[in-house]
Amino acid sequence: MTLKQNIYCVIMAGGIGARFWPMSRQDKPKQFLDILGTGFTMLQDTCHRFESIVQADNFFVVTGEKFGGEVMRQLHTLPPHNILTEPERRNTAPCIAYAAYKIYATDPNAIMIVTPSDHHIGDVEAFRQCLVRGVEYVSQNDVLLTIGIPPTFPATSYGYIEQGDEALETGRGAIVRFKEKPQKEEAEALLASGRYVWNSGMFVWKVKDIVAALETYLPEVAALFANIKSYNTTSERTDVAQAFLNSKSISIDYGVMEKADNVHVLSGDFGWDDIGTWESLYRHVSSLPSGENPNHKLENSPHTLVRVSNPDKQVIVSGLDNYVVVDMDDVLVIAPKGDEATLHDLLNKHAKNL
Repeated sequence: MTLKQNIYCVIMAGGIGARFWPMSRQDKPKQFLDILGTGFTMLQDTCHRFESIVQADNFFVVTGEKFGGEVMRQLHTLPPHNILTEPERRNTAPCIAYAAYKIYATDPNAIMIVTPSDHHIGDVEAFRQCLVRGVEYVSQNDVLLTIGIPPTFPATSYGYIEQGDEALETGRGAIVRFKEKPQKEEAEALLASGRYVWNSGMFVWKVKDIVAALETYLPEVAALFANIKSYNTTSERTDVAQAFLNSKSISIDYGVMEKADNVHVLSGDFGWDDIGTWESLYRHVSSLPSGENPNHKLENSPHTLVRVSNPDKQVIVSGLDNYVVVDMDDVLVIAPKGDEATLHDLLNKHAKNL
């Protein structure tokens, strides 16, 4: 695809990755780490997969104030003024509003791709082809497009989207509804129905359409960023910081996407996963050559994931089935990998620097 000047990519990189403690810390969350062992951080991987679609100066990264320098170190070609910082986390709606109004100020005809920074994409070329179709679809239709993933198992950690008839027949079209993360029995029913896709949290839209939607469904948030006159000036950071501090915390799904009447879905099968838990990480690391460290000896320990801060350290594990072993300089954690409740309790009781 020929790079078009009016296509922008906004990467959301403001989370702290708490479920990956103790690897992910408040001072260096998972998006800035090489979680998968590929030689690139999750942020770098995210940026790379869009490079054939988006021009270098049309990337924006939204992140916490203290991570601006880290983004610059990891993405050397990113212009400094394309690093958009939040003084406090306010979920995805204010984050997207900031980026949308900033882009709109200089290019009201822009097409905006929004993506989290912590996804795994198995087939990058298929992913790019899907995004190209999404951009073309949005350029011809005034819709808010979300990328849906055909489910492969009854996931309880993802939201779902019910597709309308056109989307079921053609792979793109209007949605019926969003569905919150289900319990296992309901997830099995959603999968069996054949009408649902996973909600990937990736979006494509004309910037004017998301601005209109924000002003319709989240007018109080929209007003905070619409009233800023200092975009792309030295006063921008101060004015934006005040807008964030005055904004409520709300997701774009809850604030806009579940209410708007022009939400469409494009189904894409490209080996997607949201790397949000140790279990999801294991699904991919175990299939990668880089996932096997010769210094890690696992005996009678199936489905066990080992992560060590010192790659030269010898680790011997025996008799642990489906565990996660994480050895950092200051803490060692050994816990059942699939038991998210236990891991969450450990985090709340013992986590440092979070």
